[in-house]
Amino acid sequence: MGIAVTVIIPIKNRRGYLLDALAGLSAQTYAEPFEVIVLDNQSQEDIRGAVESFAATAPMPVRYHLMAEDRGPTPARNLGAAMAQGQILAFTDSDCRPHPGWLEHAVAAFDDEDVGLVSGPVLYKPEQTRQLMSKVTAQTLVEHPTYPTANAFYRRKAFEELGGFDEKLCFKDPFDRAVECADSDLAWRVIKAGYRNRFVPEAIIYHEIEQLSFFHWMIEPSRIFVLPLLVKLHPEIRSRMLIWNLFMWRNCIWMYVILIVGIPIVWIFPQALWLAAAAPVAAAIAKTRTVNPVTVVTATGQTVLRAIRVLFMSMALIYGSIRFRSLVL
Repeated sequence: MGIAVTVIIPIKNRRGYLLDALAGLSAQTYAEPFEVIVLDNQSQEDIRGAVESFAATAPMPVRYHLMAEDRGPTPARNLGAAMAQGQILAFTDSDCRPHPGWLEHAVAAFDDEDVGLVSGPVLYKPEQTRQLMSKVTAQTLVEHPTYPTANAFYRRKAFEELGGFDEKLCFKDPFDRAVECADSDLAWRVIKAGYRNRFVPEAIIYHEIEQLSFFHWMIEPSRIFVLPLLVKLHPEIRSRMLIWNLFMWRNCIWMYVILIVGIPIVWIFPQALWLAAAAPVAAAIAKTRTVNPVTVVTATGQTVLRAIRVLFMSMALIYGSIRFRSLVL
């Protein structure tokens, strides 16, 4: 019996995360043959050794490929698809661990030939807890309009017909980090081509909650500069995501309230500028619903830091809007 499904994982370093992902794949309840392809973007860690050691005792074939150069995850995913034997292409990331029923439930959703795309929830790893400076990927409890490749399945026919991921949508941010929106773009192109898409609640991926340094935590939102380009390519995303999922995010609302209320007051009454310092304190008290000094001071500091991050996000969106000549709203 031939390979039915190919799981494709791009990676750069993150050896420990990858081993967790492979362990999750080895525990799958899916009954048909499947394979795993790991594509290494020039890691400094010994990814080859980790993969080959795991593959020696794995219940499924696990292949390793070293990319000639690090051009980001998208070219690696495309090469993985070209190397794949399966008719269903399953994409996830090296910092993700699949639930045992991930493949079984997702592949079952391809029972209709018209289905070209299947996605599922992305949840935090249950054994981990969020902290202030955690790199937190948004949980997708329902179908998300960006269709992240942390948890995305494509029928091979649809993938090849649409030309795979568009490698022109891969960029570097000002801090030399790979940033791309090719995953969202392909999903929307598949849907617009007439293929059906399904969201399978049981096809769960658990995502790592990575702890960042202060600097990297602060600049993390700058990756969002590609969003104006994505909205330009697929305007449907505006109504489905932007208003409530991004610009009306809870921490953004506090900043908007402070700006909307504070700026007119300071404009009319310059002597009231000192009230600006009290705004984060008021926001902290409202959020924690307590006047305990330690709690309020801690919450105030977090509110200020998060407001600065929101400012980074806003600056990134302005930069992206200018660069790609597209307004987000």
